[in-house]
Formats: sequence, C-alpha cells, structure tokens
Amino acid sequence: MKPLKVLLIGAHGRTGRLIAQRLHDEAIPFRAMLRKSAHRSEFAAMGAEIVLGDLTNDFSHAFDDITHVIYAAGSAETESVHEQRAIDRDAVMHAADYAKRRRVQQIVVISALSAFYPERSGFALRHYSRMKREADQYVAHRGVPYAILRPGPLSDEPAHGAIALAGELTKHKPEVSRADVARVALQCVTSGINNRMIAFVGGDEPIDIVLDSLRLESAHTFRHAAPTSL
Repeated sequence: MKPLKVLLIGAHGRTGRLIAQRLHDEAIPFRAMLRKSAHRSEFAAMGAEIVLGDLTNDFSHAFDDITHVIYAAGSAETESVHEQRAIDRDAVMHAADYAKRRRVQQIVVISALSAFYPERSGFALRHYSRMKREADQYVAHRGVPYAILRPGPLSDEPAHGAIALAGELTKHKPEVSRADVARVALQCVTSGINNRMIAFVGGDEPIDIVLDSLRLESAHTFRHAAPTSL
C-alpha cells in the first residue's frame, strides 16, 4: 500500500490554507495544487510539493502518486454562473474521475449545507447550491471512497473545536469556523471515514467525538448492510 500522500485542491483559498497548515503541523506529506506560481513559496515553506493546474482544463497530472484528495476549491461570491458551474460542479466531477482512474483511496469534498435545498436558497446562492448538489451526487456514485462535507455558514473565527451535526431540516444554523472545517476534512482522511455525507454547523459537540461516532457507525453499516447513497 502506498504511504499516505494528500493532494490539496484549492490550497490557496481561505479554507485550503488552513487545511495546508494542519497537514504541515501533523507532518502529513501533501501536494498543493495552485493556479499561479506566485503562491509557490508560501506552500513550499510548509514542505508541500507544488503542482500548477487550472480547474477549467485537464489537471489529471496532479494525481500522480496520490493516495487521498481534499477538494477545497470553490467559486468566489462575485463570480458568474459559468465559474460556479466550472469550479463547483465540473471540476469536482473531473477530480472524482481522475481519482477513480488512479485508484485513489479517498476523496474529501467540501460542499455546502445549502446543497440540501438549492430551490430554497436566496437567488444569489441558488445556482451555486445546485452545482454543489450535482457534484456531491456524482462523487457519491463514482465508486471512489468519499467523504462529502456540507458545512453551514462559514466564519473566519478561530477554531472552536466543536460542531453540531445538521441536515436538510435544520433551522438554526450557527456559523462554523473555516478552521473547524479544515480539522473535520483532515480527520476524515486520518480516521478513514468513508462513504459519508457529513453536514454540520457551529456547535458544542467536540469534533473528535462526533467523528468517532460516525466512523463506528460507518464500520457497522459496512459490515451489516449495503452502503446508502446521498
């Protein structure tokens, strides 16, 4: 079995940088996929391999010798529906295809809680949320072990270390820090949580306890029943 090596897509984003820092802090080898060479030094200082790639073109070269993928890229709030389709749906689908082809052990995708209910989202978020949902559905059926994260509203506050599981009917949606999203993403890799969609918001349940319960539940489901899809 290959030694653990993570491909971080969207490394230069606000959440991606936090994931990169956690990978560095935990001494996990990783490759940072960047769109611009100008950001190379920031990630080289963390010990990351650097690969340049454009999510709107073929980026399969980034998957060489990779065991796990974290897709943390996302379109900016000001970008058009074209960019949303390209980054929030099509590139995620391509990443799942490349992961399948290279027999990657796991893909972790950072989606959004609003993917549960695109039609109920405000106009500005409706198309974005629909693209997220279509990408999630594709990943879940592609045949690669996956963890799809659907965090609620994001903040740039320091890590709280705790979350609350959420779902389509959750009405109270406290913000969750990007730092906590980064921790959940990385622990999905290191804890082997597979074939799960994890929706969460800010809360008071320690992340370790939440993910341990999901990991045990996943193991029980795998032993006793066929896995369910989204």
